[in-house]
Amino acid sequence: LRYVSGTNDRGLLYQTSIVEQLVSYMDANWARNSNDRRSTSGFVFSLGSTAIAWSSKKQPTVALSNIEAEYQGSTIITCEAILLKRPLQDMQVEVVDPTLINCENLRSIQLAKNLVFHAQSKHIKVHYHFVHERFLIGEVELKYILTDRQVADIFTKPLGFNKLRQFTGILGITSQHAALEGEN
Repeated sequence: LRYVSGTNDRGLLYQTSIVEQLVSYMDANWARNSNDRRSTSGFVFSLGSTAIAWSSKKQPTVALSNIEAEYQGSTIITCEAILLKRPLQDMQVEVVDPTLINCENLRSIQLAKNLVFHAQSKHIKVHYHFVHERFLIGEVELKYILTDRQVADIFTKPLGFNKLRQFTGILGITSQHAALEGEN
């Protein structure tokens, strides 16, 4: 609450554009919760230069590996991407496919593109292969991103001031004073 009360001058500035690509960042922290060893998934979606949706929540099952935690996160964000497009279409916002999902785990990206890539991934539950189906039909694209540029870290781990400032800038979170000065 201290953080929230200290950011009263922060806000999101939405600018109009005709056609946009829905871009997202996804991260998961494997077995972070010491009580039940469930991982936490975090994601953020941006349209143009501003964040429009974000979440951080515990995964529904215990992941047996880091790749499984990241892959579960990819499945969760793929579902969210599909659901998010519907209200955007209702608001007559034209969103181009595919939705870009930035992920820092190469193995989970490779698994989504080719289910037989890793023999050690046999333990991953079949219902998480939903992301693979959506990749095949071109609805989503998974892209590798360096850990230093993983904006979804905001939702999965504590960050220092400089990293938090960098990521809020990427998401289009600006102070209200700067936004008002930019309009003049």
